[in-house]
Amino acid sequence: MNDLFESFKKILGGEKLACIATSNGIFVDNSVICYAFDDELNLYFGSYSDTLKCRNIQLNPFAAVAVSTLQIHGTVRMIEHGSEEYKLKIRIYNKRFPQYAHVFNKENNELYEVKPLVIWNYDPSKGEMHRDKIIFNNDYYSKINAYEPPEVFRNR
Repeated sequence: MNDLFESFKKILGGEKLACIATSNGIFVDNSVICYAFDDELNLYFGSYSDTLKCRNIQLNPFAAVAVSTLQIHGTVRMIEHGSEEYKLKIRIYNKRFPQYAHVFNKENNELYEVKPLVIWNYDPSKGEMHRDKIIFNNDYYSKINAYEPPEVFRNR
């Protein structure tokens, strides 16, 4: 798993933009975010709390994120502004994006954390539709039936 972890960190380090999809249970939203990440592969992004994606997160913390060949399912939460945790995590973000540090002083611009539940990496060099994966939450992974056979799906 360490090799996969390092491989995924390298992919995350090679990009700066991600696409995030959120839902409030009825409507979906997708948007491009600038992200930073830590050694546990948690992602951090800033956004105004009144945007559709952030309003969706308030109602439903599950999100999907795409970065290059990585597909991430995770839970998202806002980190309380001014907390000790915020001070630590904002340093991670500002190290990667010092040009945006001033934006976090604006009203309603918040720092969010995406905590991965599962990360897949699409790697066709290993075979058609091959995806390596790191599972962070076995219960979640077993419930989503990521690779349900077509005959099982059709018979539901």
